[in-house]
Amino acid sequence: MAAGQELAADVDGQWLFRHGDLVLGPVSGSVIVEKLKTGELTPESPLALAGERDFHPMREVEPFKVHVALSEARARVDAAVLVEREKNHKRVLVLGGVAAGLALVLGTVGIYVARNAAVHGWFGEDEFEGIEMEAPVIRVAQARQDDEELFDYPTQGAVKPGTPTGTKPTGASTGKPTAVAAASRTDDRRPPRPAGSVGTDPDGMEVAQQFDQSAINRVVAGNKSTLFKCFKEEAERSPGLAAKIPLEFVIGNDGKVNKLWVDNPQFKKGPLYECLLTELQKWPFRAYEGERATVGLSFNIGKRG
Repeated sequence: MAAGQELAADVDGQWLFRHGDLVLGPVSGSVIVEKLKTGELTPESPLALAGERDFHPMREVEPFKVHVALSEARARVDAAVLVEREKNHKRVLVLGGVAAGLALVLGTVGIYVARNAAVHGWFGEDEFEGIEMEAPVIRVAQARQDDEELFDYPTQGAVKPGTPTGTKPTGASTGKPTAVAAASRTDDRRPPRPAGSVGTDPDGMEVAQQFDQSAINRVVAGNKSTLFKCFKEEAERSPGLAAKIPLEFVIGNDGKVNKLWVDNPQFKKGPLYECLLTELQKWPFRAYEGERATVGLSFNIGKRG
């Protein structure tokens, strides 16, 4: 006989049970056991054999003691499982909160790094304290001999009336951005034309200017810190360096920088020049058609005066 059948045999007979003030039954012992399992009856529910008047708690009725013990053991296991589930739920909530907080911190740091990289490259401005860049000046490229001094135009793009050709206008060294288009020694130093205009080449043929000044400015703003590195290295080579260093470069129609002039006699050639040219040739300007663009930048290194 199986164990279940043996337990059922222990409770054979007809039984009465109380439910509040009601006396219900008679029912078989197996029905009493089933009601105990489902929770309809408890170990404290009063039972009595049919025909008897004395009721006793189920846990005190000999045939049901084993069933009561089994029921209480199941209840303890269920309670332990419930407690463990609650702990796991709280642990998940805590870990979720930590993960959310970490994601927020990483997201904030990521935004800062991305913004810093987009604006300054991978280096912050604080690292280059003492290096200032004036606003870029973008012109149509003009003829210029390599050994010729930079001819400064006013920032408005026209030579001031009365200024002799081939000389620097008054106010060219006031610290404002200087124009950078230069003519050859035999050129008439015609004033540069604004972006988007139609120019005339030396043979009298009209040539459309198609470079985008806004796009060039964005590339300059996003990559200028690569030049700051060059100036920082030069400052380390020359302690106490304090100078204004204007430079001018030409962007070819393929979007690559193909010519650079550093308009400071001390740095026309050498490590600083090589570093600047190397970095400028990495700048991602767009390819374009028409007249070539010349970009002038001016940097102040250290404190002068």
